[in-house]
Amino acid sequence: MTSTEPVRPSTAEEGSAAVEFVMLSSLLLIPLVYFLVALAQVQAAAYATLGAADQASKMYTAPGDVSAQDRAARSDAAAAQALADFGIDSSQARVTRQCPDGCDTEGGIVIYTVEVRVPLPLIPQVAGWEHTLVTVSTTSAQVQNP
Repeated sequence: MTSTEPVRPSTAEEGSAAVEFVMLSSLLLIPLVYFLVALAQVQAAAYATLGAADQASKMYTAPGDVSAQDRAARSDAAAAQALADFGIDSSQARVTRQCPDGCDTEGGIVIYTVEVRVPLPLIPQVAGWEHTLVTVSTTSAQVQNP
């Protein structure tokens, strides 16, 4: 006696495509999002260093009867504010000033360099270990006004 019933395939693997899609997409999506967060932090640091160095040098060379200490204080405050505008903590940054011809010389050049260490995203600092993704640096020079 032969059976005329059709043979049904096994249904043990139903629904596995959805599971595979979720697993593969999460394996690809998580590193992509991490990369984008890291790239955004580097871009913010680049803009912050540019603004901080530019504003610090402009504030130091602004005209007026102000002592060298007051000029340095206001340029450091301007650099700190520019960094804070981009969410950069001042502990991540190093601001340096150079005056090849002397900082109080009329027509002399004042050079500010701002360096920011960009940490790895979402990784805490443990036991004083400072992890750095990249260091971004910008230099700005202005001529000292009378």
